[in-house]
Amino acid sequence: MSHSNDDHPQVPSTPPVTVGGPNPGDALIPGGTSFPPSTTVVSTPGGPRSPEVISGGMDRSWFYHSLRRRWLLVLGMGLVLSLGTAGLLWWLFPQSASAVALFQVSSEEQSLAFSGMSNETRQFEILQKTQLALLKSYFVLQDAVRNPDVSSLATIANEDDPIQWLDDNLHVSFPQESEILKISISGSENPIELQKIVDAVAKAYEDRVIYAARTKKLSTRETLARSLGDLQSEIRRKMEDFEDLAKELGTSEGEVGTDAESRILLSEMRAQTEALTTMRQQLLQAQTEFEIIQRQLKDPSVLESQIDANLAADPQVAMMQNQLMSIDMQLQDLQSRSRRSSPALQRLMREKQNIQQRIAQYRSQAKQQAAASEQNSPNAMLRQVTGDYRIRSAMLLREMENIQRQLESSKEILLSKGEKSLELTVRDAELEQLKEIAHEMSLKIESWDIEMDAPQRILQIQQAQITPGINTVQRYLIASFGGVAAFALTCLGIAYMEFRNRRLNGPGQVDEGLGIRVVGTLPALSSRRLLDPNHPLVAQLTESIDGVRTLLMHDATSKQRQVVLVTSAMTLEGRTTVASQLAASLARAGRRTLLVDGDLRRPALHALFDVPLEDGLCEVLRAEANVADVIRPSHAEGLWLLTAGYCDVDSIQALATVQLKPVFEKLRSDYDFIVIDGPPILGLSDSLLFGQYCDGALLSVLRDHSEVPKIYQAAELLRGVGIRLLGAVVNGVSTSADRRVTQLRLSAPKAEREQLQEI
Repeated sequence: MSHSNDDHPQVPSTPPVTVGGPNPGDALIPGGTSFPPSTTVVSTPGGPRSPEVISGGMDRSWFYHSLRRRWLLVLGMGLVLSLGTAGLLWWLFPQSASAVALFQVSSEEQSLAFSGMSNETRQFEILQKTQLALLKSYFVLQDAVRNPDVSSLATIANEDDPIQWLDDNLHVSFPQESEILKISISGSENPIELQKIVDAVAKAYEDRVIYAARTKKLSTRETLARSLGDLQSEIRRKMEDFEDLAKELGTSEGEVGTDAESRILLSEMRAQTEALTTMRQQLLQAQTEFEIIQRQLKDPSVLESQIDANLAADPQVAMMQNQLMSIDMQLQDLQSRSRRSSPALQRLMREKQNIQQRIAQYRSQAKQQAAASEQNSPNAMLRQVTGDYRIRSAMLLREMENIQRQLESSKEILLSKGEKSLELTVRDAELEQLKEIAHEMSLKIESWDIEMDAPQRILQIQQAQITPGINTVQRYLIASFGGVAAFALTCLGIAYMEFRNRRLNGPGQVDEGLGIRVVGTLPALSSRRLLDPNHPLVAQLTESIDGVRTLLMHDATSKQRQVVLVTSAMTLEGRTTVASQLAASLARAGRRTLLVDGDLRRPALHALFDVPLEDGLCEVLRAEANVADVIRPSHAEGLWLLTAGYCDVDSIQALATVQLKPVFEKLRSDYDFIVIDGPPILGLSDSLLFGQYCDGALLSVLRDHSEVPKIYQAAELLRGVGIRLLGAVVNGVSTSADRRVTQLRLSAPKAEREQLQEI
């Protein structure tokens, strides 16, 4: 871009400008404050109206141009921050692995000997919920943690409460309501350690739950076998008594009496014997159930379950659990918003550890109290079961005794009638009943033996398998999203910081935004291109500045436009370039033109035209020289130069006097056009003082450098002191050379073409 500063302006032989804005014939804006219809102004309560381009917010156009001006900073800082954010998120969300073990839980009871097993859906749902609860029960997790292969792992050793950690991280479920029970742990810990932990939980579940169910079946079979042994011993004893009685009577069978009373008594005795046998079976069943329940109640896991139930009902433990849940929620919120080493996070971790230790101590005390209570007094449930069994067995025994007495009484009656062989018959019937009971018990034992070989309903089908990188996609997505978000925020932040300066985006903001007529636009040229007179953009620059000249000359025919001040709001906005190029263009048009260096404090035209600084305008202001003596001709035909001269305080103070009035009156009579390269408007009053002797002012602005509010302020200052603002020339506008201009520039003159033809 043509950042032509005032200290080193461009040479007059290479003018710049592309005509833009309204047509040259349009009326110039007078020194008022009116705006064209396209200009939007915003009025603030109690204050002056200001254009929307100054007071409005950042829209898409501002955002685009702000990024365009700071693209290198945006690209560099955006990449650094986006990569840093992506790397930080990648570190905060480490690679996770998963260890999964699988069990198959059949929806139907796997039975070979028994039938009528329920396979209803509701029963299976209950079984699923039961197994999930048992898997995460305290005694299963405790057995897993106490496993020597697990207790030495760093993952467990670093935890204050390993059981609580395992309960929080262990996931058990039936995927898609299937028959597969899934046990898994996921985390960033060592995958091998996760695998060992899952295997330990699976083994504890097998030992505590699956093996316990099988042990229950074995205990039932053992109880039946023991009862069968007792019954067979009783049958052998009664068989011996029967044989002794048969020998005593001299027959193997008694003969039953033939009278009606004897037949009735014998029928009653048979009924009483059957009732006695039934009661013996009931007593045997009651004994079996009592032994099974007794073994279950003496199981240590029951004590653990009771402790858990008591703790769950304890208000103090419930309050601590609620505090623990609240702390966990706060921890999750803080971990998502702050660093892991923040003081608040560490404080919450310490509180959580203290509460967990208090719960563990409370549980240990409850366990000790339960153990002491168990030693001092029997288990309450066991006492209840024992009492129920004793009452039931006592009732059965009393009924059996009554029936036995009735049976003995019937025997005595028959014996008194001379039925000697009746006792042998009764004993034979009793033996048959006992043998039938023994046969049924043998069948049951055989069924249990067959049942023990049946497939287990719960069977492990897969030991813990490691699945590494389960969150790889999520990590990439999180890191990518974070990087993109950081880059976007960087773009937005830099664009907003740049927008606050409100640098000029293009001619439209001057013309339509501020209501200042754009009389020309100068393309952006680097110093290297300016040194090449054959460059296409140099030709375009010359044509553009000639357009400004044409506009000025055309307007001068109807209005006084002889003395023109070229100024800017701030420094480094290309006013020296515009002034020198405009003066050179007027000279090329055959007009006697004087170029005056009005920037007394920082003159530049003497260096541009390679002439001495002294004997210039300052000497005229101090009355040390006549103006006619300090004007120098330049190497361009029709162009004269008045340098700034040696500046001091007296020269600056003389600007505010009337000393310049006769000087400019003389210059008006000697030259067709006078172009003044004035100093910046803001911060100095020099340009406003020069403006009192000028017919109008051109405001030079530089795209991507001039600030829109300062341009507006400078224009308002010019209008405020009555200086007619002719328009603005926008420097540094990106454009391409017109082929018609460049083609004409490269074509040889007609005289040269005729000479070539003659040769």
